[in-house]
Amino acid sequence: MKQRPILAVVAAVILAAGTSAPAFAADPDNVNLITGPFGTGSYVLGNALEQISKETSSTVRVNSTETPGLVFNAKKLDTDPALKKNTIMAFTTGIDYLAVNGIKPFTKKYPGAQLIANYNLGSVWLATFDPKIKSGQDLVGKKIALGRAPQILWTIEPDFIIRYGWGLQDKINIERLGTKEAAQALLDGNVDAAIVGGYVDPISGTFAPSPQTVTLLGSGKRLYYIPWGQEAVAKTIAKGVAIKPLTLPAGALAGMDAPLPTFVDAIAWVAYPELDQNIAYEVTKMIISNVTKFRDYHALGKLMNAKSILYGWDPKDIAPGALKAYREAGLIK
Repeated sequence: MKQRPILAVVAAVILAAGTSAPAFAADPDNVNLITGPFGTGSYVLGNALEQISKETSSTVRVNSTETPGLVFNAKKLDTDPALKKNTIMAFTTGIDYLAVNGIKPFTKKYPGAQLIANYNLGSVWLATFDPKIKSGQDLVGKKIALGRAPQILWTIEPDFIIRYGWGLQDKINIERLGTKEAAQALLDGNVDAAIVGGYVDPISGTFAPSPQTVTLLGSGKRLYYIPWGQEAVAKTIAKGVAIKPLTLPAGALAGMDAPLPTFVDAIAWVAYPELDQNIAYEVTKMIISNVTKFRDYHALGKLMNAKSILYGWDPKDIAPGALKAYREAGLIK
């Protein structure tokens, strides 16, 4: 049987009905995501965002790429401005503060980055095995161990609090050893206090200690926590340092018998203002809708929720497209 008459009839019916053949769906926008070194939370959660985009979104496709580190990310986009139109990056508010002010490791001033979504909130403080050390004043003339010199959360921000908040920069012997090395120095009795901390969900107060903090907690010795104090954190923020105050609830960690006034540094996916704001909107909307899926990829994903992903950010510092998504979700006015 010949098919031509039948096809002609079908075509006539379509035309008579005023319809046309269905349009093909537009291809999703490709979004570059530059993360951090292999194995870090930034790298793993960046890959998680890529997978979630492939599984859940028809509008954006995230392509995650490993980088040497978060400082590298800003420098990379500075040397290749065209990438800013479709690239988001792993960054922190602390590193952004250094970049905007041209403070080492940056050699010039950079524009401020804008929030897409937090994926971690880091918090650190000092700890000791000596129950007599309860405040910064008790550390005068003593030795403390911090992270490596370039580490923003584990060294640079604590340095700022000791300098601006406590006013004790020249009265405490600060050794910049590295996080693991700092813990070992405390265990060996070579320092009087060491930097500890980890990552927090500020909404529930749930805390995930860093590896060296776990080591100290498992040493069999009683660990005592030295709070920065609300006043010291406020003085440091007044100097322009991009941290936010946070008080951890009693019981957040073993031996934390009272609330601990400290700070958080937002570790986030951000972009520069050149980013296509439709991309900012679609990526943020996808993250909000699928925020519970990140726990399937990394333990730190369990600290992510719809409210924590914009915690600590002023609306003026949120990418306009992301802000639209947050407002539609009722997460911000």
